[in-house]
Amino acid sequence: MSDQLINTSQAAPPTTHPGIRPDSRLTPELVRQYEDSGAWTSTTLRSLLSSAAAEVPNRVAAIDRTSGAAGSRRLTYAELDERAHRYACGLYALGVRAGDFVAVMLPNQADFAALIFAINELGAVYSGIPVAYGEREVEVILRRTGARVVVVAETFGSSSPLRLVQGLRGALPSLRHVVLTGRWSDDGVTPLESLLKAPDVDLPDVDARALSHVGFTSGTTGEPKGVMNTYQTLRAVMQNWVAHVGGDSLGDSLVNLVASPVGHHTGFLWGVLLTTYLRGTAVYLDRWAPDQAAHVIREERVTAMFSAPTFLQDLLLTDLAHDETCSLRTVVLAGAPVPRTLPKVAGEMFGCYVCPAWGMTELGIGISCAPHLPATAQTTDGVPVPGTAISVLGPDGQEASAGTVGSLRIRGAGLFLGYLDLPEVTAAEIDGDGWFKTGDTVRLTEEGYVLLEGRTKDIVIRGGENIPVTAVESVLFQHPDVIEATVVGVPDARLGERACAVVVPSGDARPTLGEVCDFLLEQGLSKHFLPERLEIVDELPKTPSGKIRKVELRGQYGGSS
Repeated sequence: MSDQLINTSQAAPPTTHPGIRPDSRLTPELVRQYEDSGAWTSTTLRSLLSSAAAEVPNRVAAIDRTSGAAGSRRLTYAELDERAHRYACGLYALGVRAGDFVAVMLPNQADFAALIFAINELGAVYSGIPVAYGEREVEVILRRTGARVVVVAETFGSSSPLRLVQGLRGALPSLRHVVLTGRWSDDGVTPLESLLKAPDVDLPDVDARALSHVGFTSGTTGEPKGVMNTYQTLRAVMQNWVAHVGGDSLGDSLVNLVASPVGHHTGFLWGVLLTTYLRGTAVYLDRWAPDQAAHVIREERVTAMFSAPTFLQDLLLTDLAHDETCSLRTVVLAGAPVPRTLPKVAGEMFGCYVCPAWGMTELGIGISCAPHLPATAQTTDGVPVPGTAISVLGPDGQEASAGTVGSLRIRGAGLFLGYLDLPEVTAAEIDGDGWFKTGDTVRLTEEGYVLLEGRTKDIVIRGGENIPVTAVESVLFQHPDVIEATVVGVPDARLGERACAVVVPSGDARPTLGEVCDFLLEQGLSKHFLPERLEIVDELPKTPSGKIRKVELRGQYGGSS
């Protein structure tokens, strides 16, 4: 492929930053501050791959491990770069232009990475859809973005993303093309492989500052919201976090297990983009099966993974635990509360550093532990990463003192721009000084470490008393017969709510409510925090990214006692 056909440069920027719009937090002064300080650069997302291909063309960039199959496919950086350009030409032939939205609903695989870079080569906007999403979520994302093209898999497990999207086409006038991976079996769709045969095109330059990604929140509290990012914000998050933990902590040559769904923020940012940023190898696991994951970690010599705590808890039950040859160097846990003893327990079992962190779709990772911090930091969620400021407000609206639970606010160059086409929501969540209300409650230790207490709304109110469920869950996890646990509020006619603990046993033993309460008291938990009901389950319902679906549990147990 000739160099002139690869967009590593950017278009001459207009006077006004394209991110300054009614639904964005940006102002000319803020843009100037970020750019003058070097927090924002003028490189494109596409150039991340093209520069890696120029530096390490023969290094393996991506490995597909389809349901654990040995070496399904391996692509070098040069091959991935070429494939991305061919896909860009193919999408251009379908009419995709700068500013258009392209949605991708694929399981974890190398083609996802190629498509991400292809979309940005056109100056179009990528929006991901986890393959496990149902009709409601998919319709919202395609409608909100006005996507012109969606790339889907024919099947995934027992579901069919293709049939789901085809059933929605009549209600989505903006959707012009459905592109299908795998076997072509339906009229009105375009095979993904056919994009590779499109004529080569000298594509227009791209404004590096333009919108490049809109990811959607999980929608567990309402309709999903579109979180807008440019590569400037995404790169700021990556470079700040890498500066905090040290890139070498992920392995001398990063081999990153991408197990979190690529359609979700974790798989996209910390799977695809970070691996390319560090010139590493991404190992794509299309579905989570703990024993298969352990096999792939061992065979591919995986050095790092980013996941919700539940993924790591699953691995504790595999033969990878206590394997002295385990290649893992660092496991980063975010996206859900981290049980306080899990980092130490898992770190000893796998011989690696377990890094608790706090992040969300709106920021990536803003608070994190790091290997250079004292070991005691691993019982917290860490400290703000460079370039990120936090504020904890108490009930009186003033800065909370150490040890006091308050509402977490955050700001920095890596913060998202705003919510797509929702200017009122953006203005309500991000104030004039740039502080974003995360919806999380935390407290600070005297040493400055952050302890996540839960979501602002994630409390049980029993007789007017607030029970912080995250604190209870963290102690519950320490019970020897419990591998996973959560606490939800269930209705009570007299007290309003009572606390119900839902646990997954670690073996055949099934603890009773009395045994659980005795254990919690022995660990120092306050008596008024004790659950009054216990449910034993084989598994907890979760989102594709590993978050526990508490709404589902409240509905399941709220109608019985």
